[in-house]
Amino acid sequence: MSGEPADNASPSPPRYQLATWTLLGLAVVLVLGLFSVRCELGPYTARAYPSRSLPPEPAPTLQARTLSSDDYFPCSDCHGDEPTDRTERELEDDHEDLALSHGSNWCLHCHDAEQRDMLHLADETLVQFEESWRLCTQCHAKKLADWRAGVHGKRTGHWWGPKEYRTCVVCHDPHAPRFTPLAPKPPPRRPEAIALEGPVGREFFHEGF
Repeated sequence: MSGEPADNASPSPPRYQLATWTLLGLAVVLVLGLFSVRCELGPYTARAYPSRSLPPEPAPTLQARTLSSDDYFPCSDCHGDEPTDRTERELEDDHEDLALSHGSNWCLHCHDAEQRDMLHLADETLVQFEESWRLCTQCHAKKLADWRAGVHGKRTGHWWGPKEYRTCVVCHDPHAPRFTPLAPKPPPRRPEAIALEGPVGREFFHEGF
């Protein structure tokens, strides 16, 4: 044993460890600083953008249906004084030109028997002809949300501004609402098939152009 006293002091950490802890400390300080700025400006953004408020969107207007014939409206012109026959039957006198093909519905299922210029809902609530969509969506309720969102039907106007909705009876005949099936058109013809029909076209393709 030597006579020198023992050195109990711990050895100094390597320089790379000091650099690592220094970088970690700086990263923590940076994160805390950014978090404080984010909390100060708002929970959804780290920048204070000026707020903009959009003007309220105007209520859409409903396009009124154009009657195909004025002979049937107002209904009270003919049905005003005569008693109402509630018997379900095939019409042969005045409305024989109307093809009723709407499920099992009959005239007085939609038209009011007492106030002939009005429609009525299932609970006997009276509605105007201009609000016939309220009557239609009782049975076609799945189409109501699509129609209001613009998925079903047609609307015109602005994205955020005045717009006009087409109601059900603008496109559908209320007495026979199913559209007539359309015959498919032939497929498009290829340009070379069209060109080969004439003599100039045949010479053009035969020469290899």
